[in-house]
Parts: sequence; C-alpha cells; structure tokens
Amino acid sequence: MFSETSDPYLLAALWAGTVALALTVALAVVIVVLRLNLQRQERRWSAFVERWRPLLLAMMMEPDEPPTLPALARTERTLFLRLWVYLHESVRGAAAEQLNQAARVLQIDRTARRLLVRGSRAERLQAVLALGYLRDEPAWKALLKLARRADGLVSVNAARALIQIDAFKGAETLMPLILARRDWDVSRVAAFLVEARDAFWLHLVRQLPSMPPRDLPRALRLADALRLKLPAGAVRVLLQGNQTSVVVQVALRLVANGELLDEIRACLRHPDWRVREQAAQQLAQQATPTDTPALVQLLDDPRWNVRMGAAQALAQLPFLSDEQLAALARPGDAGETVVRHVLAERAWT
Repeated sequence: MFSETSDPYLLAALWAGTVALALTVALAVVIVVLRLNLQRQERRWSAFVERWRPLLLAMMMEPDEPPTLPALARTERTLFLRLWVYLHESVRGAAAEQLNQAARVLQIDRTARRLLVRGSRAERLQAVLALGYLRDEPAWKALLKLARRADGLVSVNAARALIQIDAFKGAETLMPLILARRDWDVSRVAAFLVEARDAFWLHLVRQLPSMPPRDLPRALRLADALRLKLPAGAVRVLLQGNQTSVVVQVALRLVANGELLDEIRACLRHPDWRVREQAAQQLAQQATPTDTPALVQLLDDPRWNVRMGAAQALAQLPFLSDEQLAALARPGDAGETVVRHVLAERAWT
C-alpha cells in the first residue's frame, strides 16, 4: 500500500500521462485533417487542370480560331495563375503571346498585381513570374520593391520580371542591386540578363572606371558569363599590377583579341598562382612560336595547377606536334608528369 507522501507524485504522473495522451490524440487528428485537406486540394487541382489545360493548349495551337474561354470563378484565379505560369515556362513566340492574350481576357494581370501585395509567399512568386511574362508595365514599382527585399528567391525573380518588362530600363535600374546582391547567383542573373545583354554592356562600360573594387569581380564574372566583349582599353586597366588578383584573373578571361598580348605575358609572372594559370590558358588562344619558352618555363612552377595549365596550353598550340611537346619536359622534372598526362588525354580524344 502506497504511503500518503507518495500520493502527490502519483497524481502528477497521472495528469502527465493524461495530457500526453490528449496531445497525441490531438496531433493525430491534426495530421488526418491536414491529409484530407491536401487530398481535397489535389482533387480540385486535377479537376481544374483537366478542364482548363485543353482550352489553353487550343489557344496556343489554333490562334486563328481560339476557343471561347468560360468565366473564371474568383476561387479559381490562383489555380489558373499556377497552370498558366507552368505552361508559359515551356513556350515562346506566338504561343506565349496567345497565353498572354488569354490571361488579359480573364483579367489575370489584375489578380497578379493584387497578389504581389496581399498574397502568400508562394502566390507572390507566381504573380512575379506571371507579370514578367505579361511584360506588365503597371507592376513596375511593386516589382522593384520586391527586388529590393531580403527574400532571395522572390527578389531575383522580381529582377528577372523587370528585365522582361523593359530590358534597358531594367538593366540601368538594377545594376546596383545586381552587383550588391551576393545571394543572387551569377549564372542565374546572367540567364535573365541575356534579354538585356546590350543594355547591360553599355551600363557596365560606363561604370567600370568608377566602380568600387568590391563590385569589380562580380561585374566581370557577369560580363564573362554573358560573353561580352569589353573595350581593350578598359580590360588593359584591369590587368595592371594595382588590381587585386581576383580582378586580374577574371579580366584575363575577357581578353578577346591580340591587342593585350603583352599584358597577358606579364601575368605569367604574377605572384598569384591563379592568375598565372589563367594567363597560360588565355595565352594559348593567341600565342605565337615566340611564346613557347615562357609557357615551358611554367612547367617548373611550384603549383601543380599552373604546371598543368601550362601543359594544356602548350598542347593547344597548333605549331607543336606531340613529339615536340614530349621533348619540352626534362626527364625527372615536375613538368614531365603533366606533359605525359596531357599527351595521354590527347591520345584518347
């Protein structure tokens, strides 16, 4: 028989067990409700797609005799926006314009502008994508506001939408953001800047002389990703010894002709091994027979990456045969290994 002093502990344990059981039951009920709600939403989505997808496909494939679109219920507008954006991702040209026409007839542009302000994060993202495809100028200010927010996914897509609406104005307005937002991946930004390639080139060339050093590497990486040809004079300045190693390395990739051969040759002796490696790769595209000794000298570089880069550069020279390349590395030296490696790669290709 339990003593009286143990009764409070038993009572506390009983209440703890009861509360735990109640919480478990409540959690199970919530999970079931959420699951049922998800299934209901999926059925609703499937039914909507089954009804509207054939109509939108007909709009794209039969522009001369487009089907009459039924009225869209208020509760279906976000569903339509989701389907419309999904279809727009895979079409271009006349088909895309037909989708835009359908969206305007159903006043989806108004819905998207409203969701930019009042929608959830997912709805706001759908609206951003839609307004970019629609090239909706009335949404400019709201999109620019979103592009300046901390949310990386929404902001970078808002920037993309602005470029789609007005490439020149977008490139000019977004230049500071594009250079400052380190959370915007360079390759992703370059992908949507293709539409504003010429405008970005113009603004970049104008701003390069006064651009802060912290922004130069990112600006040059974007120029490289977009395959922009910068003026030789601008690139020459970027290859000088007063620039950081990162700037020089990226600037080397932007050399487009033989005007800067002397600057490239000078970079072969740069203190940073990354610059020496890049200089060797760049020189291979424009080298003359007189450049062979400088590249051969890099076969003895302390860094393996530089030795390999020099060997690969020598292998690209059209005036060097395999036998001549093999004879460049002295037996037993560090360069012999990389030369053998490059020759083996060439034999397999």
